[in-house]
Amino acid sequence: MKSKTYQADWLDQVSTSIDLRRSQNTALADTITIRAQHLVGPDQAFVLAMYRDGQTAADIARLVQLDPRQVRRRIRNAITRLNDPTFIFVITHASNWSPTRRKVARALFQAGNSIRQTADSLNLKVHQVRRHRTAILDLYTESNQPHAPAPNRTWQYPKQQYQK
Repeated sequence: MKSKTYQADWLDQVSTSIDLRRSQNTALADTITIRAQHLVGPDQAFVLAMYRDGQTAADIARLVQLDPRQVRRRIRNAITRLNDPTFIFVITHASNWSPTRRKVARALFQAGNSIRQTADSLNLKVHQVRRHRTAILDLYTESNQPHAPAPNRTWQYPKQQYQK
């Protein structure tokens, strides 16, 4: 018994508007474009070109003369950074930190550099960058911990049992 092969001619006639592979949630795209303002370097341009201007990774790659896979990887890594809650914490709290910690935070969390790249670019030792990173992550986890109510520390008379 021979199997039949069916042609998918009807699929060619379907409108491209129902193709859900490239559709994006507009709320998510708006959030990404707002957060992308805090990215550094070409990652910001790539993310904005894709999510604000609607260009594909292949179009962006053609403009900057890179391989489309490299552009997709950079955009994917940038989106991962943007959706990380630590990124938002760094943006909102970095102004309260020392200048060195602020520079380390921006290099690690906003620019996406490695610890070694950050140490080389800021003329710091790797250990110093690692200590700042640990302190930032500790501050983040501390800010997200639910605080227990403080115990009542007022002095009270001891309860005495009166006998009649």
